[in-house]
Amino acid sequence: MRFNQILIVDSIPAGERNTARELYQDVRLRARVFAPAPEVLYRRVESRGDFLVLLRELTATAETTGAIPVLHIECHGNDDGLEFADGSFATWADLKGSLTDLNIATKMNLLVVVSACDGSALTRTLGLVDRAPLHGLIGPTREVMPEELLRAYLAFYETLLRTQSAGQAVEAMQLAAPDTYVYRAAQWLFQYVWDHYQATHETPEARLERGRRMAANPPDDYSGPPVQPEVFAQFLADKNREFFDKYRRLFFLCDIFPDHEERFTVHYEAPE
Repeated sequence: MRFNQILIVDSIPAGERNTARELYQDVRLRARVFAPAPEVLYRRVESRGDFLVLLRELTATAETTGAIPVLHIECHGNDDGLEFADGSFATWADLKGSLTDLNIATKMNLLVVVSACDGSALTRTLGLVDRAPLHGLIGPTREVMPEELLRAYLAFYETLLRTQSAGQAVEAMQLAAPDTYVYRAAQWLFQYVWDHYQATHETPEARLERGRRMAANPPDDYSGPPVQPEVFAQFLADKNREFFDKYRRLFFLCDIFPDHEERFTVHYEAPE
């Protein structure tokens, strides 16, 4: 993963302790130790609409200047999404398209850090025709008090600045706040969606049911004699590996960035 900016997005409601500003000030000071130091930026957003505008701005900037931000979002929320300072709410489904655009613009280097939730609901918005919405997502699995949050994220950013490794930075954060934070890498998201699809659509029973539907309504390009459902079911089984490869290439943007074939090595495992 590459980055040249750290952007702290502040949507803490007025009157509450503003961990976003505190984190911005501390990370900016720590970044000065490293050369070349990434830009450490701060942006206040009040609403869901403001945040979506910001994502569009970041995408345009990434496309024109090559800026690659670590996107850190300080706000409230829950597993379904993010709640902004004015009380407006954005689900992961609301955000998925804009995040995907930004991830493409950054050549799949978008790391998103949230203080509100672990982002597990993001997986439920993804299907087998989607591109990766980010390189990785970091968030807490429980409600975190401000002091815990600052301690954990300062450990994260200090290690990220020193090593340029999201994995090592997450390890440092988890040591600072055990059993609190998770890292959802793009490979994890891909495997989750693929495994769910296999469990729901690619069992022998599911394939046979799909085969019955295909036998009753053959594909438009099929003009041969009637085919038994079992034949279509076997056809689906035979195409499983081909479908995996097609989905993998789409998800990891291999059609746009050919080097991603080697950058993201996810291997096919034949179903039992």
